[in-house]
Amino acid sequence: MTKLNELSGAIRFALLAGSISLVAAPAFAQEDEDDVEVLTAVQVTGSRIQSQAVTASSPVAEIQREEFQFAGATRVDDLVNQYPQLQLAFDSQTNNPSTGYATVDLRGLGPSRTLTLVNGQRLPPGPVAQIRDISIIPAALITRVDILTGGASAVYGSDAVAGVVNFVLDTEFEGVSVSAGYSAYQHDNSNDYVQGELRKRGFPFEDGDSGFDGVSKNVDIAIGGRFADGAGHAMAWLTWRDNDPLFQGQRDYSSCALSAAGASTSALGACGGSPTNPTGNFYVFNNSGGTGASLNADGSWRTGYGAPYNFAPINYYQRPDERFTFGASIKYEINEHFKPYLETMAINRQDALQIAESGTFFILLPQSLGLTCDTPFLGSLCNDLGFDPADGNLGVYVAKRNVEGGPRRQLTEDNTYRFVLGMEGEINENWSYNVSFLRGRTANDTQGFNDFLFSRITSALLGCDANGPGGTFAGCLPYNVWQPNSVDPAAAAALAGVSFNKINTELTSLNAYVTGDTGFGFGWADGATVQLVAGAETRRENYSTISDNDSAAGNFAGAGAAAPPITGDTSVDEIFLEAAVPIYAGDGLIQSFDLDLGYRLSDYDRSGNANTYKIGFIADAGMVRVRGGFNRAIRAPSINNLFNPQRTGLFGGSDPCAGTNPTFTQAQCANTGVSAAQYGNVPANSADQNNQFFGGNPDLKPEDAETWTLGFVVTPIENLTITADYYDIFIEDTITAIAPQTILQFCGTTGDPFLCSLIVRNPVSGDLFRQNTSFVIATTNNFGETSARGVDLGVNYSFDALGGRFSASLNGSYNIETELNPLPGINEDAITDCAGVIDPNCGATQPKWRHVAALRYSRDAYTLSMRWRHIGKLDYESAFDGSVLTADRLLCAEGTPVTSGAPCRGNGRIGSLNYIDLAGSYSFGQYVELTMGVNNIFDKEPPITGASLALNGNSPGGYDQLGRFIFSNISFKF
Repeated sequence: MTKLNELSGAIRFALLAGSISLVAAPAFAQEDEDDVEVLTAVQVTGSRIQSQAVTASSPVAEIQREEFQFAGATRVDDLVNQYPQLQLAFDSQTNNPSTGYATVDLRGLGPSRTLTLVNGQRLPPGPVAQIRDISIIPAALITRVDILTGGASAVYGSDAVAGVVNFVLDTEFEGVSVSAGYSAYQHDNSNDYVQGELRKRGFPFEDGDSGFDGVSKNVDIAIGGRFADGAGHAMAWLTWRDNDPLFQGQRDYSSCALSAAGASTSALGACGGSPTNPTGNFYVFNNSGGTGASLNADGSWRTGYGAPYNFAPINYYQRPDERFTFGASIKYEINEHFKPYLETMAINRQDALQIAESGTFFILLPQSLGLTCDTPFLGSLCNDLGFDPADGNLGVYVAKRNVEGGPRRQLTEDNTYRFVLGMEGEINENWSYNVSFLRGRTANDTQGFNDFLFSRITSALLGCDANGPGGTFAGCLPYNVWQPNSVDPAAAAALAGVSFNKINTELTSLNAYVTGDTGFGFGWADGATVQLVAGAETRRENYSTISDNDSAAGNFAGAGAAAPPITGDTSVDEIFLEAAVPIYAGDGLIQSFDLDLGYRLSDYDRSGNANTYKIGFIADAGMVRVRGGFNRAIRAPSINNLFNPQRTGLFGGSDPCAGTNPTFTQAQCANTGVSAAQYGNVPANSADQNNQFFGGNPDLKPEDAETWTLGFVVTPIENLTITADYYDIFIEDTITAIAPQTILQFCGTTGDPFLCSLIVRNPVSGDLFRQNTSFVIATTNNFGETSARGVDLGVNYSFDALGGRFSASLNGSYNIETELNPLPGINEDAITDCAGVIDPNCGATQPKWRHVAALRYSRDAYTLSMRWRHIGKLDYESAFDGSVLTADRLLCAEGTPVTSGAPCRGNGRIGSLNYIDLAGSYSFGQYVELTMGVNNIFDKEPPITGASLALNGNSPGGYDQLGRFIFSNISFKF
């Protein structure tokens, strides 16, 4: 291909990219490598000041382009979330629940508190709580990723509470690049403990070599070049990626849905999961009391529930998805005063979620329906269970899993586009300007299949008698759960419905600023002058959802909550200032001292004015450079926070008063609303799901954060850089709800009347999950405080040896404290420190220490790379009081059960995990490069916990879930 043809092709491709992504949202993505270009001015993440002299006062960790190549990462989150500043979370390996797309979460403070940028500009809000979706970012086109710790609201506005993650794309790419990749997982199934639990139930499981599964394929294309004698540049990129599903049944350690404890002394063992089993479990009661019951093979009744249902194998462990990403960049210098530019990007992603079958999840047939001991379909119930016909009508809870109808599935399609149209240029030799208009939109369409409708269940259970108390519906067939193995699959199909949900989000932003040299400086700054930025910004976000009538009304039995329509918008107008102020320059011990200042005034249409500011410094002592600063940051409430309708839904967590041997004493359970007669008889949901009453609040105000950072950069010898930075983040008036588990914990232990008033139990059985009218109230408010403190360590060293070049790096983070205070002013005893512990009250797992270390050797045409990923230990401690959690709630380290009530073996902890990754590349001449590698070469399986702590597949999440990861990629570059 000639240079002229390359160029014209690049321009046509880029123009086509721009026009298509402005109109629709199909997609594509790419990769490339480019020589380092020396710029006359640079702009660092966390500042809009452009100068050769400007360096960051806030700590910034960088992930370079080649790290994606040698990690085999074709999804952005697959690599970025391995870095210790970010929360361990991998979207593709979450299933129930799942946002359905990838996010980033600095310090484990929540993805909504991390501002996500591409080339310094915002991403559009995602469909789930307006959290940004990083799936749109092409891993192959990333030049670097900047991870900035500490509030940056003075520079970027709302959401930069924990910090900023800025994805810098290669918009200067020239030439043509085509690459194709293939990857898969492989695991040796040999978990003796879980296999033993599966054998107790007679369940099948995988044993030995899994072969290659969870296969992923990708193709990345880029084309770019200069035109008009170098005055213009155009490039465009296109990617396709497809990955296969992988089921929990394909790994032995995830084939068993472990109980909340992960261990059991019963003959059935720990492998169960849900009381809604294939043959049906029932709770029968009359005016004198009730009992759990199930059916014998001959149709007679027995006291006690049947074996719990193992819902795990049919669940996705890795969700399937197919995505196209697409984008373009065009810039043209008409003259030094006018340089228009356009950046576009778009994605089309199709994703699926699959969970276990729907069912009658403890559907109540109340006494008012007139069921008696003479009701024919109840057979010999009263005689077998000892109910007296004189003690009133019968009420029955029915829990039957729809094994006849197959799993529940959701199919989701996302179409997102984002474009930035702007112009920049010089005003004079000292000042320049930049004006940009950003527009982004996401359209999310989700369809659900095979879930039962509440409105049909009672009719079918009572035999579809149009004149009976349950009535009937068109197409009704009797759903015969009253005899073993008597459900007609057609009757099950008649109970199921199809749901749909459409979510649209929009972001519109106009940003304009001038930057330049004021010409003013202090005499002792050796002629250096103050650099200034002044600008204004206006942003508007829109959010709307619409669902089918059944979803909006909460009529789907397995949905967990109603999905009523939401429509709302928020807007803000802002002005901002930023200054780099040289204070001193000289030849002494301190060679320079500079201040980094910023201020932003924000006027929100919902909550009024908010001020944010920053004060930072950089002191250069030659070999050592010291940096630090203070930031005041905010996070404004999202539209979901403001307008999400209040309703009943599920939360993952255990009821400390449920079961025959409750965790709480009788007096503590009485605080939570359990009567003396109910104590020891409150049904427990073995899937560890209970009801909460949740929703938004239109009176919310922004939450405030104060962040401090202090660190240094040392270069003791040539090519060796060491950085260490301390961070301290404190957030108050957090936009949150008090966690239901916290309410239960502290109501029980303290009897606080405010907390106890938030617990509404089932008046009959005392549980929190069987009826939508029984729940823990957990609506959103400005309530609580959160703090995080820690130290980041970075080391980079390169040297020549053995005829080639070695480079070594370490990126580590020590978590001193992650403290939650959910009840400030109400109960200070509720303060918890989640650093280094694993506890259901903490949510995300946050080890004390994590690091990623790499050693790379390059010589001639080949490069060899080794990585060492370390995840520190997690203690099974209560984050509230430091006591060791016991085996009635958790599984011990490495899947070792212990006697109920005793501390776990191995000092009660998940031990630290070390993963070794190897990769290499070889260049065949100038145009072809082959990369191959294996991550987790020793095939370490994730730690296994009970259901209270498991995110997916019995694991807390964030670890390598599926075994060895084997990848390859071939690139052609011209």
